[in-house]
Amino acid sequence: MNDTDNWKRISVIKGTKNILLWNELWGYRFGLRKAAFLNSGCRVDNCFITNNASLMPHENFDAILVHPPTQKTPKEFKNRRADQIFVMFSNEPPDHMPSDMKSFDNYFNWTMTYRRGSDFHLKYGEIIPLDTAPKTEAEATTMREKMVHFGMNPALGKTKLAIWLVSNCYARSNRQGYVKVLKNYMDVDIFSKDGQCGGEDRCPRSQNEDVCYDMIEKTYKFYFSFENSICEEYVTEKFFEMMGRNIVPVVLGGADYSAIAPPHSYISALDYTPKQLAKYLKELDSNDTLYAEYFWWKPHFTVRNLYGTSRQTFCDLFEALHSTPLKRGTVNGLEKWYMKESHCANMPIIIRN
Repeated sequence: MNDTDNWKRISVIKGTKNILLWNELWGYRFGLRKAAFLNSGCRVDNCFITNNASLMPHENFDAILVHPPTQKTPKEFKNRRADQIFVMFSNEPPDHMPSDMKSFDNYFNWTMTYRRGSDFHLKYGEIIPLDTAPKTEAEATTMREKMVHFGMNPALGKTKLAIWLVSNCYARSNRQGYVKVLKNYMDVDIFSKDGQCGGEDRCPRSQNEDVCYDMIEKTYKFYFSFENSICEEYVTEKFFEMMGRNIVPVVLGGADYSAIAPPHSYISALDYTPKQLAKYLKELDSNDTLYAEYFWWKPHFTVRNLYGTSRQTFCDLFEALHSTPLKRGTVNGLEKWYMKESHCANMPIIIRN
């Protein structure tokens, strides 16, 4: 796997690069056709992207993005050109991938995933320090202690303690087990489709997500950003969505959150038993000053969501397709890199006390 941050040698050839999205790509957040590029801000925008495979023969596309969780096995395209680029696109954790990833060895030329080491690192989001951001942990602590004197009260108007939005009630992370135990010690509102996970259907998928998130932000102090898989590096868009709002995320996942978020900006459930976590959240609920300290970082960082990271990642892809000479190879070792080295936990036991 190669880290590719910059493609500096851009071809003077002005021909359009045609890209095909093959089958369904879960998590795709860029757009289609020529219009997707014209408003992207990319240095190179002479590209065309489509999910309509009937527009031209497969061999006429310069790149084809394939999504293993929906493709399952490598599709053999007739007349595949020697210079044609096949890109593995996936933001899914290992347990959603095909069981036989070895069958995809030497099938792809480039990778575009949430995993570091991808040719194109497609993050679910990122938190970017501004010029005023602290350079050391001591500076961060000082900022946190000072900010509570500025009259900021993010708890104002919030009437409920915690909310969990969930679609998969039987995740391998056993988040459902954690919440079940946690509810013995504190109130947790659960929103799930048709109430399947023991809650209400208050935010259906058909509803505009911003409407739902706006309501949550105004009403609740804590949002449970519990991942469906506990795997290294895997942290999804809901964490970044809530980091950009006036609410404190409580996380449960396998990522190194300290490497992607400012200190004292989130709470990790894995640092506590459910009983301990309930006690701590209740303590913050009763003390607006302590709660406000979790917002110290807001003036000094900006949050970019999946749409923003997708735009940058696809800009890098377009530059790569126009590079001279075209850098390509074949990808192997996916079973080891994407699956085994993610070190996923499977149904961890929840300690009650």
